[in-house]
Amino acid sequence: MILTYVIVFLFILILAGIIMYVVNSFVLPRRIEEIAQMIEAGQTKQAIKKLTDILEKDDRNSYAHYLLAEAYLKENNIKFAIVEYRQVFKYGKYNEHVKESEVRAKLAKLYMDQGMIEDAKGEYLLLTKLEPDNYLYFFELGSIYFRTNALDRAMTFFKKSIALNARDEQSYYYLGQIYYQNNLYQDSKQAFLEAIKIEPANYRAHYFLGLVLRQMADLEWAIKEFEIAQKSEDLKVKCFLAKGSCHLQKGMIQKAMQEFERGLKFARKGSDTELGLRYYLAECCEKTRDLHSAIYQWEKIAEVKPNFRDVQAKLKNYAEFRQDDRIKDFLISGLSQFEHTSRKIVEAMNFTINDINIISDTEIEIIASESEGKWRNTRATNRIVRLLRSTETVQEKYLRSLHETMRSKNATRIIVITTGEFAQSAVDFANTRPIELYGKNELISMLRKF
Repeated sequence: MILTYVIVFLFILILAGIIMYVVNSFVLPRRIEEIAQMIEAGQTKQAIKKLTDILEKDDRNSYAHYLLAEAYLKENNIKFAIVEYRQVFKYGKYNEHVKESEVRAKLAKLYMDQGMIEDAKGEYLLLTKLEPDNYLYFFELGSIYFRTNALDRAMTFFKKSIALNARDEQSYYYLGQIYYQNNLYQDSKQAFLEAIKIEPANYRAHYFLGLVLRQMADLEWAIKEFEIAQKSEDLKVKCFLAKGSCHLQKGMIQKAMQEFERGLKFARKGSDTELGLRYYLAECCEKTRDLHSAIYQWEKIAEVKPNFRDVQAKLKNYAEFRQDDRIKDFLISGLSQFEHTSRKIVEAMNFTINDINIISDTEIEIIASESEGKWRNTRATNRIVRLLRSTETVQEKYLRSLHETMRSKNATRIIVITTGEFAQSAVDFANTRPIELYGKNELISMLRKF
């Protein structure tokens, strides 16, 4: 009797083992594969319910956790997807369906999308160990370090990425940016050229190559690169700004103004790019003596961003221009009128004009004299009178250079008259030399006399 019970018990055990084997080997895999197909077909809610039932009975089923993560991902439930991908690593069971590197790559991407940079970095570092020949993981690490401004570390990973894949144009592009930020312009230029050689339509590489060439004073080539980059809608406005700045550096004011004006037609209102375009357009207007337009641009900038660069100083310097017609006429008059007014100012100071030199349309030098006494034979002495119609602050260096010309011009005194201001160092320098300084307030008083 006992023997019969033992035999029956053993038979049940064997039968249960066979059933479990059949279920685990044939039924359950087939069922999970069906669930995988359901996820592919977009039937995620049913798939999630079935996978949850499976995991209630067997929480160590890595494939079920992986499929559950995939289902949540399809539903854009990122938080739950991350939890399930992590569960896969908890038990470390990998097979043809669940590959560690594939799961970690998906998880790393989710971390990046969610701004979980440190978590993403950890996954990519592990991936470089799992697949040391896969350049993409080194590139992603380089991108992470680049975003966090750890440029030396970023450079290391981008170079490794290139070593594994010499045609990785994005790594060359980022290397170029790192070199550019470190003022290594020759290296930066070469990196951007490599990126463009691999992908000629990399318009950002063209744009940054243009910036590098501008720094290297190769302005013609820089303009050509900006014109190529301009094909990108995202870069178009910046390219107008960059091309205009190149023309401005070359002294081609009208061409520069055309670029800045074209850029303003497309610039987003209130953006830094729009403000930059207005600022440089104002600079062009100032150089061409169109001060009404320059002031208009500075005022438009101040409405959006009052502290943008030196706009407030510019408006302050031209405050009299906006209030007093005399200073306005002096600033915007043509060259012949500027010369005529300069003569009047010097004559009003009781000097006799001996010579006049037009240095530029903003600067005139007059050599004038006055008698040292009442007697006819008293020796006349020269004065160097410089008149400046500019808002730039007169620096000590300017006065020092002017002071050195006194002997050659047989002058005993220097007079500097400006519509701008004097730096304190310039004032200190003049106080111990035969130099008289007249700022815009004194100039207005002189103009009022006639």
